[in-house]
Order: sequence, then structure tokens, then C-alpha cells
Amino acid sequence: PLPRSHTRARRPLRTMQTYMENAYGKRTTDAFAWTLNISTSVAIVMANKQLMGTAGHGFVFATTLCGLHFACTSGIRFLDGKNENNRADGSAMMVPPREIFLFVVVAIASIVALNFSLMLNTIGFYQVCKLAQIPTMCLLEAIFLGRQFGRKTIQAILIVLVGVGVATVSDMEMNFAGTVAALIGVSCTSAQQIAVSYLQKKHSVSSNFLLAKTSPYMAAAMLGLGPFLDRIVVNEWVTEYEWTEGAVVFLAASCALAVLVNISSFMCIGRFSAVSFQVIGHVKTVLVFFFGFVCFSAPITHRNILGCSLAVMGMVYYSRVQLAEKAQA
Repeated sequence: PLPRSHTRARRPLRTMQTYMENAYGKRTTDAFAWTLNISTSVAIVMANKQLMGTAGHGFVFATTLCGLHFACTSGIRFLDGKNENNRADGSAMMVPPREIFLFVVVAIASIVALNFSLMLNTIGFYQVCKLAQIPTMCLLEAIFLGRQFGRKTIQAILIVLVGVGVATVSDMEMNFAGTVAALIGVSCTSAQQIAVSYLQKKHSVSSNFLLAKTSPYMAAAMLGLGPFLDRIVVNEWVTEYEWTEGAVVFLAASCALAVLVNISSFMCIGRFSAVSFQVIGHVKTVLVFFFGFVCFSAPITHRNILGCSLAVMGMVYYSRVQLAEKAQA
């Protein structure tokens, strides 16, 4: 059973999302959230390829970059109007500091563990671990939130996982340290994304409010830890990097896109669920293959095409199942 605080009646929110729903309708707002998230997520991958790739500008300091992303995202609190922090009944939105602290700790652990997983494991094993996030989320939601998944939903998820696996996984080697880092990364990432949805519903707060409350702490932690973690991973200090005009341009683009990715991610997870966000979000994987081929002449194999096609079929099937379940509810 759900905690009592989670099952209480939600107080109406007076936010940008509410205004959009009133003006354009729920479906249009949902479509806007997904479109914004998918387009910016693919765009930031393309920008980061130019910023971080050896064929680009070689800025390989991933954790520090993540800190800069959250530092820019924390500026969202200055963009919200005063009414954005109030519910429709006039009461102020609030999330207890203890829960904010726990959320930030889990999110930081997720980022650090995933970076070490990428360093210690092969790309194939790293991709398998990313696929494991959906089953992990399903398990966590079933245990802690009492959510039940229907047979057709599970079938759709399996089709997506098989498709993405066929498209992305090639070589796969395991080692103890890499496996531990991967397990921590998958568990913390799954828990963090579930918490995004849970906290919004539990405390009747908007996605922008939750993001504005957590991102400054995320930025401070990542910028504090980032240079040291990056030194371990790439054996170089970020202060030793030689900046060029092109690197600055792509860094600015990456940070700007990161703000939109974070806003739309919190919005999508809050409006749907962490599991749906992961399943439908795999369309990004398909688009990354496509734009990688178009923009960077990255090779695409028959295996990539088969896997992406299967993943798209699974996502369409999942969407239809979710709509049918909502109609029956």
C-alpha cells in the first residue's frame, strides 16, 4: 500500500503547465513535453559529441560538465514568477529539506557511479546496464509504491529492451569493480527518477519547483567533486584544458540544451511515470543513430536498423497499452 501522505488528495497547482493545459488541452501539453525532451536530448548528444569527442574539441571532463549543466539549470528559480511557487489555493509549495537532501545524495551517487561504470566497463556492458534501468524501476515501484504492471505492459517493455539491446550492445566483458559501479548507478538512477515523480505527487509541487530546489545543490556538489573525479577518470585536471572559441560555443550550447533537457525530463516524469519516461525515451536512441549517420557519417549496420525498428514497434505498442489502461481506469 502507498504511504498515507502519497495517497492524500492532491492540491491543485497554479503553474505554467496548468496554464498550458487550460489553453491548449492536456494532450497538447503532453505532446509538447515529450517533443521538447526528445528533441533537446538528441541535440545535446550531438553538441556533446563536438565538445567532448576526439574529433571535436576534446573536453573530456564529464562530471565537471554535468556540474556546469546543473549550475545553469539552477537559474530556473529566477525565471519563475512568484505565483509559480504557489498552488491554486494560494498555499506555498514545499518539500521537506530532509527529502531534498536524500534526493540530491541519490542523484549524485547516480552520476558518479555511471561515470565510473563507463570508465571501468566495455561499451557493451555499459549499454546492458542502461537497459537494466527499466526492469529495476518496475521492481522498485512494485515494492515501494505497490504499482502493478499488466501482461501487455510487460510484453511491450520486453520488446523495447530487446530492440535497443540488438541495436546497441556488441562486445560485453564484466569485471568486479565495473559491475559494482554499474549496479550502484542503475539502482540510484532508477530511484532518482522514481523520486522525481513521487515527490511531485506527494507534496503537490510542480516539476519546475522541484528542479529549482534541487539543482543548486546538484551544481555545488558536482562542481566541487567534478575536477577530482575527472582527474581519476581521464588523468588530467580540467584547469589544464586549453580553451578555444569553438569549445566555448559548444559548451554554451551544451549548457543551454541541458537546461531544457532537465526541465522537460522533470515535466515528463511528473506527468507520466519514470518507467514510461524510460520506455518512450528510447526513441532518443533511435534518433541518435539517425542524426549520427546524417551529421557525422557514423556507420549504421543492418543490426542497428533491425534493433531500432523493433524498439519503435515496442514503444508504439507500449503507448497503445497505456492509453487503453487509462481509458479503462
